[in-house]
Amino acid sequence: MDTEALVERATALLELGRPVEAEAEARRALAGDPSSAAAQVALSHALTGQRRWAEAVDAARGAVAADPERADAFVALAWALVGDDRADEAVEASRSAVGLEPHDWTTHHILGWALLRVSPPRAEEARDAATRALELSPGATSAHSVLGLALAATGRRRAGRRVLREGLRIDPHDPYLHNNLAKIDLDRGLRVGRTARHLRAAASGIPQEEVVHRNLDTLVLRFGVRLAWPTLVALTVVRLQLATGAPWWARAVTGLVHLAVVGLLVGWFARQAPRGMRFWARGVLGRLSLPLRLVGAVLLAFGACVVAAAFAPPGAADAMARTSGLALRLALVVGVAALVAHLVQGRRSR
Repeated sequence: MDTEALVERATALLELGRPVEAEAEARRALAGDPSSAAAQVALSHALTGQRRWAEAVDAARGAVAADPERADAFVALAWALVGDDRADEAVEASRSAVGLEPHDWTTHHILGWALLRVSPPRAEEARDAATRALELSPGATSAHSVLGLALAATGRRRAGRRVLREGLRIDPHDPYLHNNLAKIDLDRGLRVGRTARHLRAAASGIPQEEVVHRNLDTLVLRFGVRLAWPTLVALTVVRLQLATGAPWWARAVTGLVHLAVVGLLVGWFARQAPRGMRFWARGVLGRLSLPLRLVGAVLLAFGACVVAAAFAPPGAADAMARTSGLALRLALVVGVAALVAHLVQGRRSR
């Protein structure tokens, strides 16, 4: 089989989401013609699909060296550089691709994505690049993703969501559109149910994507924080019962109602969330930063103390109620400190 046919096979395998097999075909093509830029481009994309970023960068640089006039070589290089956390270099490679093929939507698309990945993100430039990509190819849902995220990054979240929903009308099953809608919702702290549904669709299409995992972690944490509200209501009722000398069974009823409400909420969340969420949820605390991990641990202690106060004898119940109040205040203090630190760090990076 000649080099051109092997490259076509590799490209077809990439479109089918089979990067390992695509790599094998691309290497076969290179074995027959080591100077083939097309084979090196296919190899770079196959390696990018396996998250072997450094190797993908080397393959793409080989393609650029073999044929500096190939825009798709610079596109492959930019994607590999973005994956390798070298977004500034990716922007330069993308601009080279745009210069060679200004009427190819893919060159503007990767430019927009690279501009979003620099620190700080150059959202307005990314918006312009994605807008141009959509002018050239209105049905390109990946360009909808870049434009939606760019609009959200400039503070126009509603417009960003609208663009992403337009993309879903073109392809209702695009996992990246679902993931990016969930990301915008998480940034705004919107409804857990809607966010979970988008992440369920994203996880079914791209289960190995790290960004989906991070969004799932954030979703679980947000849901855990929301569980503090019924727990706070239960604590208030238990304190009133202790202050008025209510019988033990009254506090026990409060505790049972609280556990039932929490159980119903957890069950509802489990139905909304992707299958396998429990496996992610088990390791959430270990994957979070230290301040957020502390907030999560303190909130768990808060809930445990409230339940103990509901069922313990009066003396112990009063101590548990006071302890739960201290735990809640500590969680608030740590949470506010973590938020302030995050905002300060964000301003310094601008």
